[in-house]
Amino acid sequence: MSLSAVSPSASGARGLLWDGFIASLRENSPLILFIFIYGLAPVLVYSQVEIPVAPYHDILTSYVGFFAMAGVSGFGAFALWYLYNSRVRKVKNFQAVAWQRIRTDFLRRERLLLALPVLALWPVTASGFTYLKSVIPLVHPFYLDPALAGWDRTLHFGIDPWRYLQPVLGYAPITYLIGFGYTLWFLILQAVLVLQAGASGNRKRRLQFLLTMALAWAVVGSLMAMIMSSVGPCYFGLVYDGPNPFAEQVAYLRGVAASVAETVRLPFSTTVLQDMLWRSYSTNDFGMVRGISAAPSMHIASTWIIARLAWDMGKAARIAGCTFLGFIFIGSIHLGWHYAIDGYMSVVLAWLLWRTVGWLLNRPAVQAFLWPADADKAR
Repeated sequence: MSLSAVSPSASGARGLLWDGFIASLRENSPLILFIFIYGLAPVLVYSQVEIPVAPYHDILTSYVGFFAMAGVSGFGAFALWYLYNSRVRKVKNFQAVAWQRIRTDFLRRERLLLALPVLALWPVTASGFTYLKSVIPLVHPFYLDPALAGWDRTLHFGIDPWRYLQPVLGYAPITYLIGFGYTLWFLILQAVLVLQAGASGNRKRRLQFLLTMALAWAVVGSLMAMIMSSVGPCYFGLVYDGPNPFAEQVAYLRGVAASVAETVRLPFSTTVLQDMLWRSYSTNDFGMVRGISAAPSMHIASTWIIARLAWDMGKAARIAGCTFLGFIFIGSIHLGWHYAIDGYMSVVLAWLLWRTVGWLLNRPAVQAFLWPADADKAR
């Protein structure tokens, strides 16, 4: 076959690819603009505060970690989808159906191009967020925990909320399982993020989820966390002088760690992570997955956003999303990571961000810019 015979088709394929890439940049432009603006925040903080480590010093680690976790969470999501359809729904020959769906839908060019800018830039947001979280005590030293603990008791009839949960959950095997499930939050978040990055069905809902999630990392996880600088119940006694109202809870969690180490010879993920974060704080380690912050809770805010996304996806997804939110909320209190009021504030903030982004995306001018093909059809 001559070169001239293949050139027109090759040129046409390149043209379609380029057009698809430009359309993806247009549709993702609000997210790209936000990531650029938020990405400057760590640089601004570094220029104003004496910090020993510059931002984005570990950006390569952020990319490697993001794509590694994306691969693991993506495989987990695929495995659950496969098992659900083949074992629960009993779909015949589902293996062939699954691979056909992957080739013709999940790996479709439109999906891949739509996801490309998100997956390429999200590690920048993750790296910036981690840096800002780890420098909170340098910018604004921890101070709010006594007030948060007091507000919690006031809201819950004079009793710390963890004490309400203790008679039901205060058994080493149960606490261990809650701690294990709590650590899976990040994998679930990654899976939903990757799936929504290339979701080509409801495009407005996709962008509303991604923008709300990105804004939550900035507003809830960075700005509000800096203003409400706090460490949480598990570190209360290490930061503040005087009586520690959470000493009994911390002693219980340490007892669980000792118990599972002795009986099943496995580490208790909660105390392992709590010790790691405290060492990082004590040694001014500004690496990835570092930083201590209680109020508001990004765990709760991001989980609410996932639950809100699931709310529009049918009864099963709605139940799963609400169950996940309830589990993370209860776990955050029982494991000593957060005060109950942290979760309440996070839900309100996440709801406000979701509604604000939804209002913005409903503007006719915004829709005409982001999705011009749909606007042309409407005319």
